[in-house]
Amino acid sequence: MENNLKDIKDISIIKSFNNFSKEINNNNFFHENILKNKRNYGIDLLRIFSMINVIILHINLYSNLLIKNNKNPKFKSVWLSEIMSYWAVDGFGIISGIVGYKKSKFSNLFYLWIQTLFYSTIFSLYLYIKNNNTKWNLFLSFFPLLIKRHWYVNAYFYMYQFLPFINYGINNINKNYFRNLIIFFLLINSIYDMIGSIIIKTNSNFHFLNSGYSAMWLAILYIIGGYLGKYIFSNKKIITSFYFIFWILIYLFSSFFTFAIYILLLKKKSEIPCKLLINYLSPTIILESISLIFIFSRLNIKNNIIKKIIVFFTPLTFNTTLIHIRLFTDNNFHHTQKLLSWIKEFKSNFIFFKIYGMAILIYIGCSLIDYLRLILFRFLKIREFCVLIENIFFKSINNFI
Repeated sequence: MENNLKDIKDISIIKSFNNFSKEINNNNFFHENILKNKRNYGIDLLRIFSMINVIILHINLYSNLLIKNNKNPKFKSVWLSEIMSYWAVDGFGIISGIVGYKKSKFSNLFYLWIQTLFYSTIFSLYLYIKNNNTKWNLFLSFFPLLIKRHWYVNAYFYMYQFLPFINYGINNINKNYFRNLIIFFLLINSIYDMIGSIIIKTNSNFHFLNSGYSAMWLAILYIIGGYLGKYIFSNKKIITSFYFIFWILIYLFSSFFTFAIYILLLKKKSEIPCKLLINYLSPTIILESISLIFIFSRLNIKNNIIKKIIVFFTPLTFNTTLIHIRLFTDNNFHHTQKLLSWIKEFKSNFIFFKIYGMAILIYIGCSLIDYLRLILFRFLKIREFCVLIENIFFKSINNFI
């Protein structure tokens, strides 16, 4: 009798898996249903824009364009592009809360892990075939989280495990208390951190947030995004041109104020760190990200061609960082290193726009690479497999307990 029940359960799981597969396969990538739903295309566009800005940060870093040399004519332009792009990581974290506060699926966590594992092993296997990698390093590539290859993936992976509790709080907490809690978060973790840097002269890291490179900081950003998604962007208000002008000015003010403070502290050779406001916890950087979120979230995108472009690139966006960061950091990828050396030799004329243009090209190239991965994953039904694993895991626990 028990064996028959187990067989019935197994059959029901397989049937649900097949039905789910058919449902997804029946929906073309550019199906009309995708375009007719209530998704916020402005937020999706911001997700793409934030990743382009992340690439700018990495271009500046790994091409050594950020060397502190006031006499270099392109020094200020490069640092201005750096500061105007620094919001991207905070913005990505807040966007996660805006779109994810209603529910969380652990199958998404499995899918993220498989994507990270895929690129980790592909790159390591390629280098091993080229005799630029050892068997041990190839073996370690199967454990990308343990070797901390991508800090954001590690932080997001461990933050995601607490999302059912975080989402429950977001959806059930009193609105006023929620707002006050966010203000408290920002005062303690942003303003107080800045005061600590002024007094102690270095980053005190009293809260173990590691300048934003941590799961805890991503959780705070997610909670902020949850508040914005639930109470701010859910309200459909008539948006005037003044609204956009106001938030554009806020973004520009935050960027140029941060830039001015950096240049001032650098020139005076102050004991206060010159990068006082250039970190993910900085109030001006947070203001940059929030102002852009307010701008993009209210964009009314009606053109179907633009929508299709956004829908095409959005699911590819996150993995562009898994691709380009590995190409940038590993010296064995000689063509990429030559590209970074070429970027370093950019002349000062219009270098701000040259960096942005190069970041867009790298983003498109990495997205096209990831599109091949997406086709492969769809053929192998990796997404459905993750859902199946989630169902089996939780049903097994329920049966065991």
